[in-house]
Amino acid sequence: MQTDIQAIYAKLANKEIVTEAEIVAMLKDLAHYHQATAYLASCQAATLESLPKATSKSSRRRHQSLCEIAAQLIEGNAQGIRHRTDPEAAKDRCVRAVKASQAE
Repeated sequence: MQTDIQAIYAKLANKEIVTEAEIVAMLKDLAHYHQATAYLASCQAATLESLPKATSKSSRRRHQSLCEIAAQLIEGNAQGIRHRTDPEAAKDRCVRAVKASQAE
C-alpha cells in the first residue's frame, strides 16, 4: 500500500499531470496512516496505563514521552520525532523484535 510520493513530487516539479488514480491512492494512504497512528497511539497509552507501580522512573518517562509524541503526531506535529526512519525499516525492526522476543 504505499504510494511513491517521490514520483508524485517529481511530476509536480515537472508540471506533469497527477492522475485521479494517483490522487485517490494518496488519499487512501493518508487515511490508512491516520488510522495506524491512532491505533499505535492508543496501544502506547494502554501500555502506559498498565505499567506496574514498580516500573522505573526512566522507563515510565519514556512511555510518557511516547504518548506525548503520539498525541502530537495525531495533531500533525512531528517535531517530537528525534530519530526518523522509513516505514519499511520500522516494519523490519518490529518483525526482528518479535522474533527476538519469542526466542527468549
